[in-house]
Amino acid sequence: MTVHDPKTIARRYFEEVWNQRKLDVVDDIFAPTFILNGTTANREAFKQGIAARLAAFPDIHVTLDDEVAEHDKVSIRRTWQGTHQGTYRGIAATGKRVKWTQISIVRFAEGRAVEAWAVADELGILQQLGESPR
Repeated sequence: MTVHDPKTIARRYFEEVWNQRKLDVVDDIFAPTFILNGTTANREAFKQGIAARLAAFPDIHVTLDDEVAEHDKVSIRRTWQGTHQGTYRGIAATGKRVKWTQISIVRFAEGRAVEAWAVADELGILQQLGESPR
């Protein structure tokens, strides 16, 4: 495996950015602008989104459950866990421990993520927090 190996890069993202809280690593992993769920995004806005999630769940931890890679793409199924200690989607901290899954497909070019599609069990999070969908 090389430093441009999609699986290696994806593992680094989850371990360093999320589990070790090294948000600056986003600059190494993602292109300056990239596609996120069909919309053009940039690294700074992406890091702000990560920081907001970390503020809501400061002890968040991600475990990689499955990884599949082919050519320039990697797909990862993962499990997240954290304690709701800050505002999340307008919901004040509840102190509840939550667990959810997420699956993504990320495309890489020249060793950087250029396109990412992710689906998370957001409904499951809301239900665990005692909220019902509106």
